Amino acid sequence: MMKLLWSVWIALVALPAAAQVRVVATFPDLADIVKQIGGARVQVSALARPQDDFHLVTPRPSMALELSRAKLFVRVGMDLDLWADDLLAAARNASILRGASGYVDCSVGVKKLEVPTGRVDPSMGDVHIYGNPHYLFDPANAKIAARNILEGLKRVDPANTQEYQRRYEAFVLRVDEHLKRWQQVLAPYKGTPVVVYHKSLPYFLQRFGLQELATVEPKPGIPPSPSHLREVVARMKNAGCKVILIEHFRPRRFPDAVARETGAKVVVLPAAVGAEGTTDYFSMIDAMVNRIADALAEAR
Repeated sequence: MMKLLWSVWIALVALPAAAQVRVVATFPDLADIVKQIGGARVQVSALARPQDDFHLVTPRPSMALELSRAKLFVRVGMDLDLWADDLLAAARNASILRGASGYVDCSVGVKKLEVPTGRVDPSMGDVHIYGNPHYLFDPANAKIAARNILEGLKRVDPANTQEYQRRYEAFVLRVDEHLKRWQQVLAPYKGTPVVVYHKSLPYFLQRFGLQELATVEPKPGIPPSPSHLREVVARMKNAGCKVILIEHFRPRRFPDAVARETGAKVVVLPAAVGAEGTTDYFSMIDAMVNRIADALAEAR
């Protein structure tokens, strides 16, 4: 009997461990959603770091190496992470190129906001030609991104389809539960005007019923002039606006100057998973909602 048990133990030890699916995402937010859908079946990394300005990520050779080993590539899409295209070419991994089974564009199915009409030129600043790409700040769009990730995982690892489906459904349920509470937290402030630094929050503001009064930047990616800041100050005073929202990586100089003139509070938002003490997508949105609600309550 002992000899039989020993033989079984040896056989089990000799069995190879189930290989994880290597996934590379462009941003930490997407990497976290991949983890929540893939669980222990995936090994995921993000090319950008939480402290990066996602518009200005500098490609590194190590990123191409990561992509060369990946079975699945997950991106925000539109034109926020176009910097990844050169890395994909350098990686020479045909299985994760556009149109291949291992390519996932999480913007597919998202109702895009601020899609420009007519001609777009450099004088307009850093305008996103396919619409505003910051759709993940609306939790409802996180469900769409998760669905795209689910389909990608099912394509490259069909043997574990049921587990991915189960975890996806649990993620959707968790988003719905959190979204109900987040909406309740911000419901008392519906219609309240706020100032934003950059055009990063239209999806968030639309979801939670807040109004964008002005932007610190006169045009996306363009530093403000003194005259523009005076205009922002005047509009804030006229509207009684007391909150300025900026992402964690933005410089404080201009928002602080406006705040001094208006008595407004500058609210720093964690715009990426891993920033400002956040650990996952839910804690990121939780921090955004709670910080904004606290600031609006103080302004009343």
